Amino acid sequence: MKSKRRWQALCFALLATAPSVALADEGEQCFLHRELPVERQLRRLSIDLRGTVPDVAEYDAVAKLSELPDALLDEYLASDAFRVQIRRYHESLLWTNPAPALADVGFSLSTVNLDGSPVYYVPGQGKSALFRGGDGTHTCQNKPQDALGYDPVTGMPIVEPMGNDAAGAWSAEGWVEVHPFWEADPAKKVKVCAFDAQTTATYTLPPGDPDAGTHSCDHLLATNKAKSCGCGPELSYCMPAGVVQPLVHAALREQLLRLVDEHTDGTQPYSGLLTTKRVHYNGPLAFYFKYHAQRQTLSRTQNEHQASDGPLPDLAFTDVDTWVAVEREAPHAGLLTLPAFLLRFQTNRGRANRYRIAFLGQYFQPPSTKDTNCAKESDDLTRRCVCRNCHLTLEPIAAYFGQFTEAGSMSLRDFAREYPTRKACAKGIAPQNAGWCDRHYVAIPDETDPDLRPYTLKALQYADDEHPEIGPHFEAGPADLVKADIESGRFHEVAIEHLFSYLMKREPNLDPTTGDYEGDALAKIAADFRVHDDIRQAVRDLVKLPAYRRMP
Repeated sequence: MKSKRRWQALCFALLATAPSVALADEGEQCFLHRELPVERQLRRLSIDLRGTVPDVAEYDAVAKLSELPDALLDEYLASDAFRVQIRRYHESLLWTNPAPALADVGFSLSTVNLDGSPVYYVPGQGKSALFRGGDGTHTCQNKPQDALGYDPVTGMPIVEPMGNDAAGAWSAEGWVEVHPFWEADPAKKVKVCAFDAQTTATYTLPPGDPDAGTHSCDHLLATNKAKSCGCGPELSYCMPAGVVQPLVHAALREQLLRLVDEHTDGTQPYSGLLTTKRVHYNGPLAFYFKYHAQRQTLSRTQNEHQASDGPLPDLAFTDVDTWVAVEREAPHAGLLTLPAFLLRFQTNRGRANRYRIAFLGQYFQPPSTKDTNCAKESDDLTRRCVCRNCHLTLEPIAAYFGQFTEAGSMSLRDFAREYPTRKACAKGIAPQNAGWCDRHYVAIPDETDPDLRPYTLKALQYADDEHPEIGPHFEAGPADLVKADIESGRFHEVAIEHLFSYLMKREPNLDPTTGDYEGDALAKIAADFRVHDDIRQAVRDLVKLPAYRRMP
């Protein structure tokens, strides 16, 4: 770009020093001011808006024209190919490729080969030991469970002694045939170890147990106490990761891109991309959030479906191509709170930073002077030397995303903001679990005994008098952050700058001291864009600029 500017300056200098020299024709002028032939304009427009070169008939149709007709531009902007191109443009802004691990040994399904026949089972050692005894490394035997029967009191499979290992005696049940949820053909069945194939929905722990009461088998805390819990009806509580995970990953990406489609086809305002509560689910996504998300261990991403996420549509896992719209509630705000965004940028700081880059055009740069008003060591990054220059800006913005768990997409809207003690925090989920507390909460240091310290949501760790913005921003959520930037006009201004760079393959010249300053033209388009809020019209205005028709 700098070399192009130098060449342009040279052109201006030559024209200024030799005003009496007449150029023979337009072709001898500085190339920066020469328009592309109409055929090359057509090629450029087609590649930018459709992602493909024109065919021979399209070239012939414009061969004798002096400029491209508006009807052709309208046709391109209304095409499905333009929809795909605008998807790609947003993918370049948002990096829509989340790939979290969605299964672990607690509910993933593996297969064991029993005399040439694959049999499904859950490989978790703790649960296997509960089922069969021994060291937890054993599976069922190669025998139909019907030949062994079921306990008339508990309803659980009857087992046969198999021997001893280093941990003691172990027994084994047989297998059963089950139609699995991932098979569209209801007649197709697979073999499953009978304990793992149990369809019980709940289990009950007796009085005197710390977790006495009835709990769901379909939850990460269906612990090794729950011998009656298996994979549920049609194995719905478990997953073969190789089958489920690719479809869910693809659906997470498509979910975001469908939102892009809705707000770039001219029927919905473009700014609604960041404000809408609407979201779409297909079969794999709905099934995952209904049965699997809450089963992931606390060391993996936390994506448990919450009330604010809206009702899940009743779709079978195999309904891959069926998409149903759902309305979410606060604190959701457009694509910024879709799993594809939250899982691609897994910290609140990362989410805030990507928002600044993609929608405000702002990047962090190191300070030019040494910061002396800082602490060499501090957990508070707004006070630590080197860090504080950026984090004074970043932390208040990151707080807007605080109602969503980090390393996950789960809404924390309905979670308690604080617990008085660690013990109370551990009881915040049933069955109680200290690991759950540590996953979402942090102790607030004070003078009291460590076991009596209050525990607050991690995003509120620094919500105090020294950081007065954190608490209000946390409660407001991303919607308030977006609202301010849309109302100020900054959102539309930056969108035009990004679109200009995408179409021109260079950044706009926003230096008003130069001869090829483009700021005024972009400001006019951005002002209009703010009114009509139609990205197709914005693209139309940009490709009609003289700069778009000039030699690159």
